[in-house]
Amino acid sequence: MQMNTPAAFEPGVAMPPHASPEALCFIWREDRILVRATEPPTLPTLGEANRLGLDGSRFFLGRLEGVDCFALRVIGEAPDEPESMQWRGLRSLFLQIPEAHLALAGRASQVVEWDRSHRYCGRCGTATQTKENERAKECPKCGYSSYPRLSPAMMVLVTRGRELLLARSNRFPNSMYSALAGFVEAGESIEDCIHREVLEEVGVKVDNLRYFAS
Repeated sequence: MQMNTPAAFEPGVAMPPHASPEALCFIWREDRILVRATEPPTLPTLGEANRLGLDGSRFFLGRLEGVDCFALRVIGEAPDEPESMQWRGLRSLFLQIPEAHLALAGRASQVVEWDRSHRYCGRCGTATQTKENERAKECPKCGYSSYPRLSPAMMVLVTRGRELLLARSNRFPNSMYSALAGFVEAGESIEDCIHREVLEEVGVKVDNLRYFAS
């Protein structure tokens, strides 16, 4: 599955002056996202988040096909399981919610995690402030700005003729296998990462690398 943000999505940062209660709301509590317990699951609206009294940091993500989209990081006490809703891991929603919503849920997850982990300046320890028109945290004391950080990673499908090499981690369900993946280390190219990770994980040397997609 390609997790590309759809072309119909217009990214945004500044909060709209009037948020519609029908706006999509990607509500996160730690590593779980809130969805309606329907089949298939669907995402709640901003109006539902308000009715549930879910308080926390809110961020405007942009518009998907003209509909405003918000990320919300729940802070403090929250109902463990709101009526007719569930807290779910994002991976469990693969192939269950539309790809556009899945891509935006991933974006929202990164934004709220950045908000959680950058509450204080990494240089002087002062509480940071969120910039209004930029996705950044600014220190009011020393002026240092922190932006959402990306962790480059690769996933590679190793082939031998018509065979594919898959592997499984001890934390995977028994029937689940995956292509090999790993994070890029400092000073390493994506190609270097592929050679290192494949050799470390399965003891195989690879060549003829071909780029597919991001």
